[in-house]
Amino acid sequence: MRLDINTVKGEKRLFVGGNLITISSVIINMVSVIIPTYNREHLIQESIYSVLNQTYKDLELIIVDDGSTDNTEDIVRAIPDPRIQYYKLPHSGRNAISKNFAIRRSTGTLIAFNDSDDTWVNTKLEKQVELLAQHPNIGFSITDATNYRTGQIISTRTYAVQQGIEYANIFNRMKENRFVVYNPTILMRRSCLDITGLFDETMPYGAEFHFNILLAFYFDAGIIYEPLLWRLIHGSNDSIQTPVENLEGFMNTFEYLYNNNMVSKKYLNKAKSHAYRQIGHLFKQAGNGNAAHHNYRQSLKYNLLQPICYWLLLKTYRPDQLSPAGN
Repeated sequence: MRLDINTVKGEKRLFVGGNLITISSVIINMVSVIIPTYNREHLIQESIYSVLNQTYKDLELIIVDDGSTDNTEDIVRAIPDPRIQYYKLPHSGRNAISKNFAIRRSTGTLIAFNDSDDTWVNTKLEKQVELLAQHPNIGFSITDATNYRTGQIISTRTYAVQQGIEYANIFNRMKENRFVVYNPTILMRRSCLDITGLFDETMPYGAEFHFNILLAFYFDAGIIYEPLLWRLIHGSNDSIQTPVENLEGFMNTFEYLYNNNMVSKKYLNKAKSHAYRQIGHLFKQAGNGNAAHHNYRQSLKYNLLQPICYWLLLKTYRPDQLSPAGN
């Protein structure tokens, strides 16, 4: 079948078998790359150029600034590339709002996400676009990632598999907490949004995991077992508020999955047990023994078969494990 694309007066016209189909709002083969940002003047330029320097050039880059108070805007506007669109919104503190704003203004048939502190290997999009083009039954593609702190690589790989490509539904692995998906590795078909919907803007934290697991529930993935994302891990001295709220968002997602008959009560309980245990660890590391004790008890409430959790719970009874505020 003959397929030709012509542009007439700025309008895409697709000829399939000699028949004319006009496409006014969605541009065929273009990737819409979305970067939300907030006060990342020291990092965002590297992230932007890692997108602009991709070997796959047919892209638009939509940057949504969540009301930065630093020089982020000046840095973005100084980059002379017509593929960049920059929008500045009032500060909300919710990436979901920024991402949905960008999605609504995007024009590509493929959508990718990056974070303003992460960078891509320059062949990332090319490899993923080719994969999706060759496998029309797959909804999205993900890749492996390298995790690092400034000047130090923490892990060169995320997945145990070292090479190759896998085509699979990864939902069961995700619901069992055996598989992580980093949102900046995703390249997805725009049509997936007709099923998943947009990001949940009611979730202050955890909206990315919520979106990722819905995507995995409804669509098969093409997994490229090659680290094509450099993911920056911030200092361990940061407030524990964000990781705790992310874990609370994780539990809220499993409540949603359970209420919509997507997982059984067994997996809801496993998710809650895991999240409360991790929250307990965070409070223990912060020296708040009472909060750690409470969360370890909550973890055991949802899964009694955790010998290590009993041991951790007993340790919170020791005076040297309790914070002064908890006495």
